[in-house]
Amino acid sequence: MLFALFGMSAMAQGVSTGDIAGKSPIDIRGSMVYVDDCRLSKHSAAACFSSLGGVDRSADYLKYRAGYKTGLGLTIGGASLAVVGAGTAFVGFVKALQGAFDNNDHNSAGAEAVMYIGAGSCVIGAACFLAGIPTICVYKTRLNRLEKAYNASLQIGAGGNGVSMAICF
Repeated sequence: MLFALFGMSAMAQGVSTGDIAGKSPIDIRGSMVYVDDCRLSKHSAAACFSSLGGVDRSADYLKYRAGYKTGLGLTIGGASLAVVGAGTAFVGFVKALQGAFDNNDHNSAGAEAVMYIGAGSCVIGAACFLAGIPTICVYKTRLNRLEKAYNASLQIGAGGNGVSMAICF
């Protein structure tokens, strides 16, 4: 119970869209957006990109974030399915061998079906895993481009007359 309260209070901390103005540049870690090490909500982060270079890029952020999370789900789910399928295929193989040695064809046929189902799950899981990795890479690259465009619009640096900061809208 105590850990649940700590977790809820930690998740409730965030920065509103109004607090973003005048802050330091954003940092995208995975699909989460941080400002001064405070995590923004999905909609607050999308609001950061609403006027990026005169173009509303908030829909792009939401699309890239969803694509990144889809790739992550494919990778994790595919790896899990491949491991479970490999285990199921191995158990089916052992049971099929055991049935063949006992001359019990009825148990051997059922075990072979389990073995084939496990092998099929292993193949499907490997395909999902292999499809998820490029998906993560593509959408993470797109999120990084949005981050660079946002941070470049702040233009913090040294100028001819000293240190300056300009915000481009």
